[in-house]
Amino acid sequence: MTSVRDIGSFIRWRLIPVRYATMLMGLPTATTAALGSGQTKITAVINKQGYHAGPTLDDATVTVLRDIYLPRGRTAVTKDRGAPFVNLVTAEDFTIDHPLMRVAFSHEIFDAAVDYFGGRLMLDSIQVLHSFPSKGPLRESQYWHKDYGDRKSFHCVAYLNDVLTADKGPFVYVDKEDSKRIKKSAIIRRIDDEQFKRELGDGTIRAFYGKAGESVFVDPAVCYHYGSRCTSEPRMAIFVTFNSATPFVRPSNLVQKNAERLAEIGAQLRPDLNPSFLRSILRLR
Repeated sequence: MTSVRDIGSFIRWRLIPVRYATMLMGLPTATTAALGSGQTKITAVINKQGYHAGPTLDDATVTVLRDIYLPRGRTAVTKDRGAPFVNLVTAEDFTIDHPLMRVAFSHEIFDAAVDYFGGRLMLDSIQVLHSFPSKGPLRESQYWHKDYGDRKSFHCVAYLNDVLTADKGPFVYVDKEDSKRIKKSAIIRRIDDEQFKRELGDGTIRAFYGKAGESVFVDPAVCYHYGSRCTSEPRMAIFVTFNSATPFVRPSNLVQKNAERLAEIGAQLRPDLNPSFLRSILRLR
């Protein structure tokens, strides 16, 4: 039974033609209404090179978030297969006074995503990922890859602990242009370091090092990257992710199941935005 599930998962998630078929099936439910936006300097750079430095969260916000999620991380159970991390966010975190919601809907992050997609986007996920230390063979996200949820995507990755050395598991990537050096395939690739370096040639590998609260914007659909290779201690990072209005996959289950609540939170936190626009990015009519 496990092998059957693995084959089904491969067909669904790794074959690029299947991704496009999934996108076409979802078109009738894509209700996002465009929001007028002019490209800022930040999003112009992301469009060109695939990444840009993100905002730095204030110390008070970082402290509160660490107080919430560190205890959850201590009780998180590692998995013997799949990605070496777990999402610590639960539906109970989706409240108006939760600092994670203020981060996700902030002008610095939310507005950058809106501008990057020209107002036609969907909220994919809001996560706090606890990455377990690992020293064995590479697993899933630890290989070089692009994200396959869409043709264009937007991550804000913000650390909740200092990640200043390689053993702390920095987010590692190559820019949009250098990613074009990697061979194309009908199968979404997971590439080991040696093969990746051969194909990359004299391209540049970049690592996002930062203190707790620092962040980076990156398009993981166009930039090859890997993460969660921490070896000395767990890494904890916020991932706020947006996709286009016509992604290959639906938003995360947590976002789908709590879309109404998120729309209400967004409307309260961002009264400057049209409520119908907020509902549209959550696939609500």
